[in-house]
Amino acid sequence: MGLKGVLIVFEGIDGSGLTTHSKLLVERLKREGFKTGYTKEPTWGPVGRLIRELLLEPSLDHEVMALLYAADRLWHLRVGSCLGRGVLEALGEGYVVVVDRYKYSSMAYQSLGTDVEWIGEVNRGAPEADVIVYIDIPVRLALERITARRLTSYYETYERLSRIKENFEKILENAEEKGVKIVRVSGADEEGKPRTIGEVHEEIYKRVIDLIRKTKQ
Repeated sequence: MGLKGVLIVFEGIDGSGLTTHSKLLVERLKREGFKTGYTKEPTWGPVGRLIRELLLEPSLDHEVMALLYAADRLWHLRVGSCLGRGVLEALGEGYVVVVDRYKYSSMAYQSLGTDVEWIGEVNRGAPEADVIVYIDIPVRLALERITARRLTSYYETYERLSRIKENFEKILENAEEKGVKIVRVSGADEEGKPRTIGEVHEEIYKRVIDLIRKTKQ
C-alpha cells in the first residue's frame, strides 16, 4: 500500500463475532507493544448513520446502498474513524489498524442485487487490506446469535446470509489473487457447535501476529 502501517480487516456474515474478535485482537496487540487502533464500518459519521437507519427497512435498493457504503468508506479512510483521524493517516503513522468490516463486506452483501465488479469499481479509492481475517460459521448458528441479542436487519435471513456466505468465497479468492493474506478461522467445531471465544481468539492471534511482523519488516 506504500504505507508504514498494517491494515487488518475482519470479515464474515452477521453473527460471526467480528466485533468481539477484532476488539480482542486490538487489546492483545496493544499489550504486546504495537501501536494499534480499532475502527468499524459503517461508521458513526453522517453517511454511516444513514446506512444504519436504512438497514432496518424491510427492503433495500442494493445500488443505493453500495454507493452509500462507498461514500462512508472514503470518509472513514480520509476524514474520521474511531482513531480520531482517517484510517489512511493512521496507517501513514505506522499504526496496525484493525477494521471491523470493509469493502469486502460491500461486495458480498450488495452483490445480492447488483454487479460485484461495479461495487469494486465504486470502491476503487479503498486500498486492499494487508490481511483479511474471515470468521467462518454456519448460517444456522449465526441466526441463533442474531435473534438472541437484537432486532434483525434486512440481510439477516437464512436465505440471504447463505447467499452472502457463498459470495464471500469468491471475494476472498479474488483478494488473495491480489496479494491479500487470508486468515480463515472457523467459529464452530466439526459438529457445528460454537468454539469458545478464547479458542477462536488464540488461533486468530497466533496466525495474525506472524503476518504483522512480516508486513512491517
